[in-house]
Amino acid sequence: MSDIKQFLGSPPLSPNIEQIRIALDAYESDRIMLNPGIKLSSETNSLSFKTAAVLLPIWKDDTGVLHVLLTQRAKHLRNHPGQMAFPGGQHDKEDSSLIQTAFRETHEEIGLSPDCFQLVGELGDYLTISGFCVKPVIAEVINLQTLTLSSDEVESTYWIPLDYLLTPTNYSFTRKSLSDIHTGYFEVKYQDITIWGLTAGILYGLYKALDSQIRN
Repeated sequence: MSDIKQFLGSPPLSPNIEQIRIALDAYESDRIMLNPGIKLSSETNSLSFKTAAVLLPIWKDDTGVLHVLLTQRAKHLRNHPGQMAFPGGQHDKEDSSLIQTAFRETHEEIGLSPDCFQLVGELGDYLTISGFCVKPVIAEVINLQTLTLSSDEVESTYWIPLDYLLTPTNYSFTRKSLSDIHTGYFEVKYQDITIWGLTAGILYGLYKALDSQIRN
């Protein structure tokens, strides 16, 4: 619980894109990420995790403010309908890397092709209690075009100021038990949307990665 309390009381970060790049270059991207305090059962630990990747697109507007793109999942989807997420999905055997997976899925979901981005870095693999190993990929949007949403997957999109998402006092943490799995999740509200679960957990991981470099 001390890690959670420490995070919720931590100061905000306001990095520029170059500071993010430098911090992620120094970050050990092969580490495993879990929500703090999570305890997985022995059965969960032995699962063969499905591999997936998500993209955190960062765009700098005309005033120099950085924004992060999130999607709202289509409401007819069977899994996590209507939830806020980063564009991404499961790794295909045709993908040469998880970075390609993230770019491919982003193109399919919102219509931005890989040449619209410049790779910034990666975070560690995020293990979920549902059996996925998710690689978060961070990229700067260098050629912002009109978004073309896939109605099969995406309901809507939101550009959220990065500074807001890197302000820990905007977050809360809820503990939860599912059978013999004891876990919890972060939640952050912005205007009329709520970001929680995996997506908020990845933002927590991004804060930790940046904080370890920027404030040292």
